[in-house]
Amino acid sequence: MRHTVGNALVLHASERISTEARTVALSVDRDPDNDIVILDLQHELPFDIWDTVATELRRQRLRRGIRLVVCGARPETGALAGQWLSDRLGRPVIAPFGRMIPGAAGLLFVHATDLGGWVCYRRGQTPVWQSKRYPVPAWDGAAVDHLTISSTCAAEPLPGGVWLRESRDEAAVAVHGSHLTSTMPCLPDAMPVLVGCPGTAPLRLDDIARFWRGLAPEGREHARFVQYGPVALPDGEQFGQALADLLRSPVRVFTGVPSGRPDGPAMFTVDADGRPGWQVFAEELAFRPRETLGAKAVTPRILRHRAPPELGEPVGPRVYQYAHDAVVEVIPSGLWLRAPEPPRHADRIRAVPMDPNRVRLVVDDPAPAAADRHRELAGDLAARLDPATRRRAAVQPSSLVAPGRPGLSARGIEAGTYRHTTGHAADLLPAPSVPAPVPEPVPVAVAGPPAPSTGEVAATVPAVAGPAALPETTLPDGSGLPGPGAEATGPHGAGPDVAGLHVAGPSVVGSEAAGLPGAGLSVVGSEAAGLHVAGPGVAGLDGIGPDADPPEAAARDVAGPVPGGGAGWATSPTMTLPVHRPVPAPVRFQRTPGDDARGVRPGPDLDEERTWFRRAFRREIAAVSADVADVLAAHPALAGGADAVEYATAVRLYLSAAGDGLDQALRSAEPGGHVPFARCVSAGVRRLPVHRGVAYAGAGLTTADLRRIAQRRVLTDWGFTNALAEPPADLPGTVEVLIWSATARRTAAFETGDGVPARVLFLPGTAFTVLQVQEPEAGAPARLLLRELAVEEPPVDGRVRFDALALAALRQHLVRRTGPGTPVPAAAARRFTGVPGLR
Repeated sequence: MRHTVGNALVLHASERISTEARTVALSVDRDPDNDIVILDLQHELPFDIWDTVATELRRQRLRRGIRLVVCGARPETGALAGQWLSDRLGRPVIAPFGRMIPGAAGLLFVHATDLGGWVCYRRGQTPVWQSKRYPVPAWDGAAVDHLTISSTCAAEPLPGGVWLRESRDEAAVAVHGSHLTSTMPCLPDAMPVLVGCPGTAPLRLDDIARFWRGLAPEGREHARFVQYGPVALPDGEQFGQALADLLRSPVRVFTGVPSGRPDGPAMFTVDADGRPGWQVFAEELAFRPRETLGAKAVTPRILRHRAPPELGEPVGPRVYQYAHDAVVEVIPSGLWLRAPEPPRHADRIRAVPMDPNRVRLVVDDPAPAAADRHRELAGDLAARLDPATRRRAAVQPSSLVAPGRPGLSARGIEAGTYRHTTGHAADLLPAPSVPAPVPEPVPVAVAGPPAPSTGEVAATVPAVAGPAALPETTLPDGSGLPGPGAEATGPHGAGPDVAGLHVAGPSVVGSEAAGLPGAGLSVVGSEAAGLHVAGPGVAGLDGIGPDADPPEAAARDVAGPVPGGGAGWATSPTMTLPVHRPVPAPVRFQRTPGDDARGVRPGPDLDEERTWFRRAFRREIAAVSADVADVLAAHPALAGGADAVEYATAVRLYLSAAGDGLDQALRSAEPGGHVPFARCVSAGVRRLPVHRGVAYAGAGLTTADLRRIAQRRVLTDWGFTNALAEPPADLPGTVEVLIWSATARRTAAFETGDGVPARVLFLPGTAFTVLQVQEPEAGAPARLLLRELAVEEPPVDGRVRFDALALAALRQHLVRRTGPGTPVPAAAARRFTGVPGLR
């Protein structure tokens, strides 16, 4: 019997067409060159079946070739029937050689252990293999064979692409393979390369590289990688960026697994167990390899995205007008609701990686009023999305999703997630902060002087990420560190004596960054034992107590023993930074360090330091790479040389929380991991613009301290001297320090939104002569007037002609100074509190 069903002619031996034949006939696409004929045998093979088929096909007066599909028979039946019908009818017949597997959206996939595929049979000619799939995609020949990549990895062709997966867990592979076969469509111009299998061991990057090396050119052109299961990636690295760096080639990545029709597939993320997650907005990303090891990673480019009608009318690439004062931009991690003009940190938002379990609705929060407005609109947008996406939506402020300083953990981001429910779409409140559990006491061996005081500890505790307030931290003896509203007990809000602190994280951020003394501490023990920080290549803290050397001995070259094994920083990518002490008491002068402890190395050869820096700060470099790239693009004068990116990144990290404590470590006159970091920073600072004129700082000194400084006359600072090119408004301290600068460098190009654009830096080893010390009088603050000594000037006590000129200029500036001054963020104020040359 014969019936035309869909685009096929069905010849069936039974009274009714089988479900398999009907499904294939209704879903298969029309073949422009051949007539599609389905033989529905259902295991019934009468002796004259083939003569009947040939007679029926002659009656149809078919003149084109025949694409033959055999249902209900053994796999080899198709090949035998193809050759027999071609000889009898005199027309080409394309028949499956191997097992035919119906795929998604009408795809017909033929697979066998020995090649397998659609084979064209002609009378009197050798059969010719044509394709693996029908319809035939442009990349079909690149995903044909089952390949053994390694002892643990295999490349398996799928109807819709190719799958790099674990080869030892056949049960898990079979379950997920069946799902992919039936749901993933065959895209005509894109070959999905699925990597990994849920529930199995992580796939190694080496296996992906082997597969790539053996891939045909058309396969590389059409390949779209998809992370389907676990992959062994470097810490903090995105899947696409890791592949681009590994393969040294631009790669394209699908952010989800395609499903639906080939001409308009929907893409869904994959949960850890392999189930579909949320439908992505940015569907295809392009990653470019880093130019050099440790260089910036270019922000991935969105090549294809979807925009539901709820986003509004398009007003730019991937940008849609949601309200008169707000737009929605499609980003890889979800959607970004912001003002019409993108902020400076836009690239950091666009570089946030996607979470397969959660779609981020990022709201810009440049000011409280704007943040409230954007949260309200984000709540409305979330409520209008489809239910599956809405259930996985997380509304988060941009200041926490992509902070200005590197090192924010995922836990910190989640702490700033606004709770969202369908019933309260517009009422998006910050999630409450949950205090971290108190760890067990960890004994820490501290070599050298005693541990820091409580005041010193409070100046270097990690900052809290998120808008929520922090509760008071209770010590075992019943006392506690003050919460954000508590009254400070010392000049820097120091609490009672602290035992030992264990802080885990990739970077150390000063507590002033959040305005919370003692924020984020887990306190144990009853006696001071020192600080221990876990995290790669970051400002680790080991207690370095006050130096007992008297001022008279400060000029001697006394470099103490190197903690942790001497100058072994070249093979150990860690560094020890002491506690930052903005107000030392009593006043102590810095010792002159040896050559192996100086932050500036003579000569241009910094190969060892750069290698150490790339290894120690790998995560931080990746976090700020996009920011640094923008700076170098906007300031061509800073971008000269192959090492410009590394030095610029070092400056950027020094200005962030990662640089807290570096100056104090340099002033200790001891070698260590902080030295190569400082030398890379110095190389980058040298390229910045020069500031000539008055620079400002503050200090907390007594009258006796000022008199001792006046007797010293020349001060040499072996750390970076931070000062301000503009008069500050609220700098802490009892003494106003004014410096006449000749070579200080402006850092505005590398300052972030919470930085200090008016900052200037003096390189380590800069000497200053004391011009005048003004003790406090009625109505007048104490002042310390200094002049930077040029390199060619001998640092002697005798005055030279430049002193009088600089002193006159400083006095004249004080007389003419007007206005309230420039405010300094509380998080950065301590960098400008101190006197050059003091410890």
